[in-house]
Amino acid sequence: MDRAGYALLPLIGGGFIAAQAPINARLKTILDAPVGSALVSFVVGTLVLGVTAALAGQMGETVTHVGGGPWWAYLGGVCGAIFVFATLYSSPRIGVTTTFVAVVLGQVVVAALIDRFGWFDVKAVPFTWQRGLAIGLLIVSLVLIAGES
Repeated sequence: MDRAGYALLPLIGGGFIAAQAPINARLKTILDAPVGSALVSFVVGTLVLGVTAALAGQMGETVTHVGGGPWWAYLGGVCGAIFVFATLYSSPRIGVTTTFVAVVLGQVVVAALIDRFGWFDVKAVPFTWQRGLAIGLLIVSLVLIAGES
């Protein structure tokens, strides 16, 4: 796959994440439980991933390697749980666009820190003025979007 293809995958994934917030917010309305709604969302996602892993023949590999690696390698689900709860709770109150401009800003700021310091075993990438400008523009975007409500 070329560079454009690798950029297309998160673009598509990002679209699904944007749809996830109002879908989960509707589930919260049905269940009348924000944390319970996030739980149901993760159970459904876990079932889909379980079936996918089984079909890909990766269940045995996955189970035998659990426990290897650093402790923080197992915290992705915690990050996802916080994200799902935050977006299902916020999107009905501030709108999906404002929610996701804030999400993107948070992602880019943390990504820049991860890159700069080489956290989580990634190659360190210098913080440049271009990255700083991009973050500044995202802050301006959030202020503009949030201010229109």
